[in-house]
Amino acid sequence: MDLGEMIPIHLHPGRERRILQGHRWVFSNEIAEPLGGIEPGSWVRVHSSKGALLGSGYINPRSLIAVRLVCAPGENPSVDFFRGLLLKASDFRSRRLYPGSTCYRLAFGESDGLPGLVVDRYDDIFVYQITTLGMSRIEASVRELLVELFAPKALVYRHDSPVRALEGLDLVKGVAFGDLPEECWVHIDGIWQKLNPLGGQKTGFYLDQRDNRNALRRWAAGARVLDLFCYSGAWSLVAAAAGAREVVGVDDSSEAIEQASLNAARNRLEDQCRFQVGEVFQSLKTALGNPFDVIVLDPPAFAKTKASLPDAIRGYTDLNRRALLALQPGGILVTCSCSYHLSEELFRKVLLQAAQASGRRLRLLEARGQAVDHPVLFSMPETHYLKCWILQAH
Repeated sequence: MDLGEMIPIHLHPGRERRILQGHRWVFSNEIAEPLGGIEPGSWVRVHSSKGALLGSGYINPRSLIAVRLVCAPGENPSVDFFRGLLLKASDFRSRRLYPGSTCYRLAFGESDGLPGLVVDRYDDIFVYQITTLGMSRIEASVRELLVELFAPKALVYRHDSPVRALEGLDLVKGVAFGDLPEECWVHIDGIWQKLNPLGGQKTGFYLDQRDNRNALRRWAAGARVLDLFCYSGAWSLVAAAAGAREVVGVDDSSEAIEQASLNAARNRLEDQCRFQVGEVFQSLKTALGNPFDVIVLDPPAFAKTKASLPDAIRGYTDLNRRALLALQPGGILVTCSCSYHLSEELFRKVLLQAAQASGRRLRLLEARGQAVDHPVLFSMPETHYLKCWILQAH
């Protein structure tokens, strides 16, 4: 792993405070030197205005997030350094978070000291995604390490996240190593799930909702459940396995509904689960005449940028208002937002407005977030994006 000679850069006075607290990003307006002559993706050593070494990382002068710190002072990037980070991340998941399971997010970017890299494990199929130029420069070494350490049957790369365009990277995906089976099934928390590592959403499955789906079990027994934006039916299947008497899953994708039906059949839950292609708002309108005991709202991100936040707030408010009207008195609303730009405080305001508009009174039973294999770096609120609140409506 040849990273070349590291270039020293210095911050403006007072701009080191955030870094000293553990934040891992340096913004372009915090750097004292002109960056025009620095090659994008190269490695730099970051110093305070007084010359104190704060750490090292890779730089992209064309991005607002100019430097992503990787190494602390005294550490040096090397194959052994990255090997240690991957082993530590894997060991934490397999021994502490999900013992006995072979499905989890193995590495979660900055939270595991690996900015720009996520790795998901689905038994012996590994899927990785690189979103930054600096990490893409060492991709060959990362790939070799994943093969060396975990001997996967197949190693898939999903470099199709739109954020790559901000780093000047192409959107591509494929199989980097091994052979991907025609059909991929994994057993997660007692449920068989069919994966599509190359063509599905994210890396083939929504691992970040894993713990939240399991939290649904206590509310699903004996209930009529409506699962909106159901995708491949993961929420529906957990509800049915927990004893729901009827589950209706709705998604606007016929391909997703077909996969959800296959998942239900594989788990022998097809008698309890009914999946249909449909529009969410129309489904909620139809439900007014026959309200549900539990409604799950797990929509895609409405606010993908800060500029889209006002429209997203209106969308989330209307969606939750309609869902509350379609609930039985005392019913349970499981409502989610994966929009980082919609803070918890804004999410609370959205739900208050939805409750007021629907004439319902809410009790918060659980305020949850992303699964524990997506840990939040305490010094970086940017690593906390998922909100999943379980509420009771009266």
